[in-house]
Amino acid sequence: MSDSIKYNKADAKNQVELLPAVTDYLKVLNEQLLPAFVQTGSVPNAINARDGLANLTHTFVTEAVNVALIVDDIIECEASTNDACEVLAYHVPVRLFYPSLPNASTDQTESTPLPVMLYFHGGGGTAGSVSVYHQILCRLAKYTGHIIVAPEYRLAPENPYPCAQNDACTALLGLNKLLARQQIHADNIVVAGDSHGGALVTNLLRDLRTIESGVINDISAQVLIYPSVDFTTSCPSIEKYANGYLLGQARIDWYFDQYFQHGEDRKSKSALFASLDELAHQPPALIINAAVDPLYDEGVAYAAKLNKAGVNTQHITYDKVIHAYLNMENLNPDICKQTYQAINAFLASKSSA
Repeated sequence: MSDSIKYNKADAKNQVELLPAVTDYLKVLNEQLLPAFVQTGSVPNAINARDGLANLTHTFVTEAVNVALIVDDIIECEASTNDACEVLAYHVPVRLFYPSLPNASTDQTESTPLPVMLYFHGGGGTAGSVSVYHQILCRLAKYTGHIIVAPEYRLAPENPYPCAQNDACTALLGLNKLLARQQIHADNIVVAGDSHGGALVTNLLRDLRTIESGVINDISAQVLIYPSVDFTTSCPSIEKYANGYLLGQARIDWYFDQYFQHGEDRKSKSALFASLDELAHQPPALIINAAVDPLYDEGVAYAAKLNKAGVNTQHITYDKVIHAYLNMENLNPDICKQTYQAINAFLASKSSA
């Protein structure tokens, strides 16, 4: 299911240069698949949003990348991470992807000497899952050498804000207990995410629970892949790429309406509008954008704001590709490989600093 239902052929006049395979896919999507969907009388809902992202990923991320070990566990929610936002605590399921086997030592006190990345998947806060992102997470583990810890945070509309943000906080604040249980030693932690996962990361890093707990000091870097940092949709690229490029303005609005159901101030929840003081304490950042993406301008603006706040920030733009290109690897394999390599190079530079 695409995010650009209002596309029409007139939009083609404004199209920018894309990789040929991406152009061909969008042509089929916009001229055949979307009209057929609309003709059924269907409307956007959680079912087709989730099916759409899952089908897209499974169709275009087909090369199997195996990792040494995959372990499922749970990070328990403690009262300090829950605040008064919810009546019932939610214990967050997580999946760990090991790039190499833990040390086969008989000494049970010895820990696995591998770095750790806490990664939040994308999907507009309504779609996506650890299972859908399985191969992307395997690639992150393989290319970066990090143990990837992927939380299965709750999704809207069944679980609107602040559920996912609380789950992100539970995952971060409970991570050390998980690592101890798995006999993993991590001197520092990398937090990362794409699209809505990027929104969770940016808000997590300015969450008072993260700061007051002191865990913010253990985070060595953040990686944001085409992040959603402006819930007000005020940046020019939202309108520039409103239709015809998979993720469109109508779909973005729908995502945000599902996510915010209680009249929240969307500007205050948007990291792009955080004060410089809020951002000044943050770890070094890598921000990656697709050039042809409604979220492009907010990524550029956020990178500039982090720099202004004194945060060591690197920004990379990949031309001729669209939002969620990691979920469409077969259409842009070289760009995907370059992305994983860039993440690895950035993290390696921070670990050696």
